[in-house]
Amino acid sequence: MQMTITQQIRSMSTLDRIPRRTGGALLPLVLLLLALSTVFVFAGDRRHFYRPGHHDYTSAEHLAVAVNLSPQHNFTRFRPWTLDAEGRSTYALYGRFPIGGYALVKLATLPFSGGLSSQLYAARIFYLLAFVAGAVLAYLSLCRLTSNRWIALSATLLTFSSWYFLYFNDVTIVELSIDFFGVMLTFHGMVIFMQDGRFRQLLVKTCIALLLGWHVLALLLPFVILGIASELLRAHSTTSSLTPPPPVMSSKTPDKDPAS
Repeated sequence: MQMTITQQIRSMSTLDRIPRRTGGALLPLVLLLLALSTVFVFAGDRRHFYRPGHHDYTSAEHLAVAVNLSPQHNFTRFRPWTLDAEGRSTYALYGRFPIGGYALVKLATLPFSGGLSSQLYAARIFYLLAFVAGAVLAYLSLCRLTSNRWIALSATLLTFSSWYFLYFNDVTIVELSIDFFGVMLTFHGMVIFMQDGRFRQLLVKTCIALLLGWHVLALLLPFVILGIASELLRAHSTTSSLTPPPPVMSSKTPDKDPAS
């Protein structure tokens, strides 16, 4: 039977909506990635060792800790090391942050162990990748919370376009971009846990974040405390609803038996 004109129009409109829905879902993410890619192009000021201010001495300090991380020194985190009069190694230990971030920077700079400039550049690119990954996780979390990809895109772009984010996103300190990635990873896990009840992924993401930095504890402690308090209140309300009410005692005196 030959299709009517109305049926043909309906079928064509249905087929046209399929790629539009797919493209509409991916378009905000593509725009976000395009905006974030500019951090690899517009590096800005490059003077002294790296950049003036925190970029200089802190980058040198943390890069030294990451590069010195090796089995030869028993994976000890230290900055400079010297030999004393008896030929023994003396280390300036630095264990302020977890070892996970330094290990990742070590892997990123390992192919460029021949030159300091190449190591610094590799570390900078790695930190920028961590910054971009953290922004994408923030966007995905907001997509779940707002149920609107364009609102999530606008909020993410406004947040990550601040001066402090754009200036410090490539400083090679594990306390910043890498630690921030761990916080966003845990936050994304919290959102999934609250909406879908998937606890295992939250546990894995939290363990990864704790290996990268300590700032995630500021997010975890309120979440755990409020979660425990919420469960206690829920259990108390459930127990109260299941407990039968006490019997009501009547104050009316019973009538006398007429046979008495």
